[in-house]
Amino acid sequence: MSLCHPGVGNVSCGACCGLFNLRLQPKEFKNLLLERTEEFKNTVNFEVRHSFPIYRKNRETKETHLLKKDDMTYNCPFLGYVDPNMGRIGCMIHPIFTGDPKSQNFSFYGASICQAYDCRNKESVLADHWESLFVEMAKDSVEYSYLAADHIFVSALEKFFQLEQTNMEFIFQNLRLELMDLFRTRLITSKEKNFTSFEINYESFTDSKAVDFYFLNEIGEFWKEWKAKFQKKNPG
Repeated sequence: MSLCHPGVGNVSCGACCGLFNLRLQPKEFKNLLLERTEEFKNTVNFEVRHSFPIYRKNRETKETHLLKKDDMTYNCPFLGYVDPNMGRIGCMIHPIFTGDPKSQNFSFYGASICQAYDCRNKESVLADHWESLFVEMAKDSVEYSYLAADHIFVSALEKFFQLEQTNMEFIFQNLRLELMDLFRTRLITSKEKNFTSFEINYESFTDSKAVDFYFLNEIGEFWKEWKAKFQKKNPG
């Protein structure tokens, strides 16, 4: 298991499939995923090859009215719920379900791209720690996806702790509540973002000024309050 599909909990991430390119509220995301899942179950037969493209065409047609944040970002209709409890989201035509290693060729990107891609948070050496934190925080897979795909925010935070000369193991073990407080505030601004987890980070956050500028832009004055509390608790 991995950051995409944690080994514990009932959440998973589907951001790389273009979910957050749609201008929807959290409840609307869940309704859309449920609609896709039900239609997929009722119309797609793994033994009937042409049922895959028919489903895709029907869903793409039904979803043309949905507003997008970026017309160039594709929203894959094969993203749906993949567990009996309708909690985890993922690729409904992944080979683990179809038994066909090339079944994702029915998607827009194709099997080679879908299977080769790894998001930056998943590749991080701290992936297990972030996974544990996000699973503990997230109330559902939509919220978990916002957290798991936000790799630039995570990168900036790691850089902040590095500049503060604070050990990351200490952070995850002793400042967990403070981290959660920060990410809960981040979730408020996440709704306007089009997280896909492959956004390019043009900022290397070379110094504290760059880190402050980024966080002030992303979460406003809350950053100053959070940072002050952190530094008071950890005077270094």
